[in-house]
Amino acid sequence: MAPKRHLGLGKAAKSKKQKKDDSSEVENPVQQSNELTVELNEEADANDEVSQLRALWKTHAKSDKDNELVVNGIIHECDRLLRNSNLAENKDGEDKSKASTNDDGPIELPADFHSIYALALADLALFHSTEVDKVKEFFDAALERVDLGLQSHTGSIELLFTKSRILINQIPLQYISQLTVESKVQDGVPKLDEKLDAALKIYEEAENQAKALKQYELFNEDNLEILQAFDDLLEIIDNFGKDNLEGDESDKEDDGDDDEEIQLSKKHPLYGIRNTDKYNEWWRDHIIHFLQNVDQQLEKLGISYKQDYETENALLPLRREICKRIGQSYLQEAEIPSTVFTTLKYDEGFADVDQLEGLTRDESQTISQDLFKTALDYLKMAEDKEEPESWVNIAESMISLGNLYELDSEEQENYYTEAEKILAKANNATNGKYEDILENLQT
Repeated sequence: MAPKRHLGLGKAAKSKKQKKDDSSEVENPVQQSNELTVELNEEADANDEVSQLRALWKTHAKSDKDNELVVNGIIHECDRLLRNSNLAENKDGEDKSKASTNDDGPIELPADFHSIYALALADLALFHSTEVDKVKEFFDAALERVDLGLQSHTGSIELLFTKSRILINQIPLQYISQLTVESKVQDGVPKLDEKLDAALKIYEEAENQAKALKQYELFNEDNLEILQAFDDLLEIIDNFGKDNLEGDESDKEDDGDDDEEIQLSKKHPLYGIRNTDKYNEWWRDHIIHFLQNVDQQLEKLGISYKQDYETENALLPLRREICKRIGQSYLQEAEIPSTVFTTLKYDEGFADVDQLEGLTRDESQTISQDLFKTALDYLKMAEDKEEPESWVNIAESMISLGNLYELDSEEQENYYTEAEKILAKANNATNGKYEDILENLQT
């Protein structure tokens, strides 16, 4: 079965609240003091306050993002810098790509200051997900900050990416969280497909400008989170309305309708997103574009992703992660045609059926084989020599592909044999973690 999308923002916020509730009896050090010490990375310039802000934000961005005190600290620092500035965002025609500060005067605030400020404001919504008015307030403030930044940094690619990211995150936290299966657009809730289209249009504008100006460095780990947030959103919408969505998975083990989709009215705010393939296709197209731009960075640096490095460039793990996600998306797409093939070929109850899901047996076989082969290509590029799980992803895909060939055929045996070698290697490296999968293949 294809991997599911990662945990969505709305679910992450509720999980965070649940974790907080469960640990209410544990002494919280944040409650003991209003002071917070954060260790910054070595790149922070002790004489440059904006540089320190960047380092603080980077530290937060790479954390679990579960400390509201840190976010508030970032916002307070942004407020202080803004008060001390000479309102450089109102000046035109100056180079503000670098911030400057001295003892005699204020600093000029670059585009990424506004980006950090806006993203921190939006992050506050995660800590108040059940307070509707506060969530709206935080997103309104975040979007206002982005727009102020764009007024003084017209066409800033970084700020366009930031605005897209905030608009995507706003949809689950501010809007979907308030919906029920019975909700209708005329209830005062906007058509969310239109809001999503607006967010994606801004992303495309940023993407196109970055490519045109060859600013490939903007296709980085931070901006990949925009596509991840979009993927999370699609997962939330796919599961919208299902019982026990946030509950214990064990409660649903005996429920035969786990994967049954809840039908929505055409007037439902989510109908326009759920009942089309264009958003899944958009995600696939643009994460592939993202990969191509990462490759442009590597080419510019004279680095080949096929080489091994004792100390590898940070872009290589990013590239593997992107390839993994693309591979998983092809595995998901292959689920339906591969199920159609195996059902029509091996299920006696369908012996007299010519088609399922609009596909014949031969059509479903060809389509699913092609999709699994493409998935394999990406999963092989995602292989991490130090991570056995990445080897197993390849092996399991080979097994699934082998299942789509005739029993005991040369193609099937070749895929099974190669998968067995990979699984044995992974099993040895993990002290028997994959023993069950290996035994099932061998039998």
